[in-house]
Amino acid sequence: MKGLRSIQMFGIPAESLPDVLKDETRLNVLFAPLRSRTVNPKDWEYKISCWKNIIRTYCDTNDIYTITLSSLNNAFVRNGRPPSCLREVITEMAKEGDVQIMEVFLKNNPSNWSGWATEILIKRPLSWSYNKLRTTIFSETEKNYVHLEVINSKCEKLMSLVSSKNYKNKLINLQEVLTLLGKTSVDIDNVKLLLHNLTNQHLVDTVVLNQDQNKQLETVLIKFGDGAKVMPISEIDVGIYTLEKNEKLILKNIEELEEEIQTCVREAKMNLLKNHRQMAKSALRKKHELEKRVEKKANALHNIQILLEQIHETHTDAHVWESYKNALSAFNTTFKDTGLSEDAVEDTMIKLGDVLDIHNDIQTALARPVVGETDDLDLEEELTELLKDDEKKPPPDDTGITTDLEHQLEKLTLNLPNIPDASPNVSVQELSLNN
Repeated sequence: MKGLRSIQMFGIPAESLPDVLKDETRLNVLFAPLRSRTVNPKDWEYKISCWKNIIRTYCDTNDIYTITLSSLNNAFVRNGRPPSCLREVITEMAKEGDVQIMEVFLKNNPSNWSGWATEILIKRPLSWSYNKLRTTIFSETEKNYVHLEVINSKCEKLMSLVSSKNYKNKLINLQEVLTLLGKTSVDIDNVKLLLHNLTNQHLVDTVVLNQDQNKQLETVLIKFGDGAKVMPISEIDVGIYTLEKNEKLILKNIEELEEEIQTCVREAKMNLLKNHRQMAKSALRKKHELEKRVEKKANALHNIQILLEQIHETHTDAHVWESYKNALSAFNTTFKDTGLSEDAVEDTMIKLGDVLDIHNDIQTALARPVVGETDDLDLEEELTELLKDDEKKPPPDDTGITTDLEHQLEKLTLNLPNIPDASPNVSVQELSLNN
């Protein structure tokens, strides 16, 4: 077993193998009989949890959406025997909502899905459905369960692919869905389960144009939503789908005719080189007939393209009109809720003017002095009188002050020696003797 760690086991690729399958000791524990939950609850929960994870990985990596006890017993065989606890595992998964009985899963369909449900439940019954929904007794090993976690995971991947191919809010047929998923008609029942699950989530709507089961790949049309609730398929949607299909068919037909025309030209040239003029003329006549057919096809193609363009423009106009209506409704609701009107606005503006006048009066009152002051004119007259008084007064006489200072200076007597008449030529030696 240790040598199998690098390769797939139980149909699970090596890179996706759970760790528990890479250890032989733990494998022995998983395949051992399941003890009673009351005796050893920890061991019981461990085994159930491990097997739930293994089954989910097995279904996810192999694109298996439904399981039975019998199919799991055949998938998980080691040393010639399957694990003895798978019955309890499936029962526990059903209790916890990990799986759901097929008939319960398919009956959970919205009212607009009746045609699709009938097609699945009656016209193309799966392994559990017999005798047009008549109650059937199943053996425990053949009871069919849908693995909800795997289904939901695959639905998310499908919606991601739809988004990447810009298939949202447009019709595509069942064959295109199979191609998108990389599936073939062998996988059609599994793909229907995905579409049924998306329909339950209101992300997909379908319509069947023709009840002929041999043409269901082309006549079953699917519309994917943009992540929100999908709008039901309308006659306009079907009309656009039909026109687009015809456009593609005519384009393909014109291309084929153009190739035939080129072939006729080559044949005419070849016959001329061989001097087979009649055969060359015959090729040219065929060329002319083909050109007439191309012209008719081109006219039809032009008409279809004009119709498609007009339909799309009508859709755009309808969206614009709807936007106008929504905007008008929003305005009316706002006016109603707020009481906004021309008279109300005019009344408010008048009241606002009155309030502003009152405000100005208040500001003026607040700026008025509390104690009355002398009028400015009186103050100006008083200042003028003061200036006149200053002009009448004679300039100050400072003569007395000057005379007084001169008398005081004369009284000051300095006892200074008289200025000598002779030159003071005293030698240095005399100065030293006198000292």
